[in-house]
Amino acid sequence: MSAHFTDLHPYVSQRMVSLLDILSKRYYKVLDKIREAQGQSNRQVENEDEAEAEAEADEQMQDLSVLEEVLRMVLEIINSCLTNGLHHNPNLIYTLLYNKDLFAHFRTHPTFQDIMQNIDMVLNYFATKVETAEKNLFPEQVLEIIQQGALQWPTDRLKKFPELKFKYVEEEQPEEFFIPYVWSLIYQSSHLYWNPNLVQLFTLNT
Repeated sequence: MSAHFTDLHPYVSQRMVSLLDILSKRYYKVLDKIREAQGQSNRQVENEDEAEAEAEADEQMQDLSVLEEVLRMVLEIINSCLTNGLHHNPNLIYTLLYNKDLFAHFRTHPTFQDIMQNIDMVLNYFATKVETAEKNLFPEQVLEIIQQGALQWPTDRLKKFPELKFKYVEEEQPEEFFIPYVWSLIYQSSHLYWNPNLVQLFTLNT
């Protein structure tokens, strides 16, 4: 869907980048905890403490892996939007430029380097356009520079990545969720009378 984003609202663009910022802070916070724990691993500890420390370390590694995966997904969404709709999303480019320091950590990270090549190329191009203009620009003027710069942007300049696709993985016994949910929709939307005192499959909204 990100390949078809057009005219993203400033609020939507800011929320997307804010999400990236929040995830990034959590990621590096967990990473710092792991490094701190590894630095203390040479201490002599009792067996129970050692087992507890190993369990905590495993949990932190799982958290780190999940955060890394979600961070890459958000970067892929931004990259897909830029690759396929750069000319149609000046507000996103403006927000990325305003928060360009956020991307510094990702440039040297092996998981994100390939995607960052495209994002960096866009940031550098439009940053140069803005910097060569007059100083003390109003936001509206910066946005106008971005719009003009987008018209001069070569459409084949960015590296194409495979289209993003996400696979739905069904949990065990999905009927435990779907059957009550579907019947609750029927109860609320069918305009038929159902005796609320006899409803046991789901909880009625009060």
